[in-house]
Amino acid sequence: EHAPQKTDLKTTALNTLRSVFGYQSFRKGQEEVIHAALSGQDALVVMATGNGKSLCYQIPALCFPGLTLVISPLISLMKDQVDQLQANGIEADFLNSSQPSEQQQKVENKLISGQLKLLYVSPEKVMTNSFFQLISYAQISFIAIDEAHCISQWGHDFRPEYTLLGNLRNTFPNIPLMALTATADPTTRADILLHLRLNEPHTYLGSFDRPNIRYTVQEKFKPMEQLAKFIAGQKGKSGIVYCNSRKK
Repeated sequence: EHAPQKTDLKTTALNTLRSVFGYQSFRKGQEEVIHAALSGQDALVVMATGNGKSLCYQIPALCFPGLTLVISPLISLMKDQVDQLQANGIEADFLNSSQPSEQQQKVENKLISGQLKLLYVSPEKVMTNSFFQLISYAQISFIAIDEAHCISQWGHDFRPEYTLLGNLRNTFPNIPLMALTATADPTTRADILLHLRLNEPHTYLGSFDRPNIRYTVQEKFKPMEQLAKFIAGQKGKSGIVYCNSRKK
């Protein structure tokens, strides 16, 4: 008896992609991850930057009733994403330490009155008693944890406050959790599953092959001549040449 609802949600997801974000079809990996979330399943998403990772949680957020929490350690990215969502007419906002208290109060009032669809929040803010009190006033439908590799001590970007995020499972045992990262080796992935207590998650491991990027290393012979020849062959294209120093 639940099948029609799932179909409706899938249709809603595609309509949201088109009407809100202006894309005609999903990119590789997005659709399966979004459908898993909409059917109430946890997910682990490893997807290269630039492949549309944020849509994997933004679209379910707009399909679910109630509020989606997005946990991210990157304050500038948080602001960019909220600005973009608001420009698309979506009720989104953020809470972090960069805001004056009166601005935080405004966001909290929006949350309490049920105006928000997405709330971006820093990990250190999430795990405070005051925040738990605040979100008890909201209907939380979905939680996305971005930059999830920060939970692993083996990752390059470990943040101790991320290790506490597994406690969200106690407070919200029945809502889907999605962990997302652009970079995670098998050890880091195992840490994400363990610490966030993801329950039989749908796992998507995207390809990191970029056919438009090629690395080559050449021995220096006549460097200026080699460089001039290389650049001459790149007319109308772009590329990067690494040097030890500007002077050299």
